[in-house]
Amino acid sequence: MHTTKARTAYQTSEAQAQIHPVKLIHLLYERVLVHLTLAEQGTITNNAKERGENLSKAIAIISELNASIKDGDDSDAAGFLRGLYSAILLELPKVGISGEVEIIRQSYRYLNRLREIWESTAMVEAGLNVPHQDENEQQKSNQNTPSSPDGGAPPVNRPNKFTTMDAASCYLHGVSVSI
Repeated sequence: MHTTKARTAYQTSEAQAQIHPVKLIHLLYERVLVHLTLAEQGTITNNAKERGENLSKAIAIISELNASIKDGDDSDAAGFLRGLYSAILLELPKVGISGEVEIIRQSYRYLNRLREIWESTAMVEAGLNVPHQDENEQQKSNQNTPSSPDGGAPPVNRPNKFTTMDAASCYLHGVSVSI
């Protein structure tokens, strides 16, 4: 029994080591956007479990993004990212009490913009495939759908499995980050 768990853990860590550090940050951005969307849906439908689970996951991912900024990096970009992540981390927990969907939406807009910047800079510089514009436009059109035909919350694509992170360092406009 313990041998199987150990082997699985080893295989998982082996697979994680193959993820490019820049792609890893991109995966974090994509994942946090999925969880914010699901938290919004849970808030709109008054589903406390869905809202809470997804807010919690989004907060954890944003905390990882914040912690990934290299200590000692005093650049303007690093300061901006720290400030933005800290502000989002301060506001998102309020949604659990207030149910203010606009906090989730604003956080989504900021993080989506950071994801777009990451795709157009760090991923291009690293020579990694950037998702096709058509896929991004499809996601945006799904996000902007006002409601489903029955008047409820817009349909949401459920997330795929997400792997945990490995230790690595990445660069964003001279900002070195490590996970």
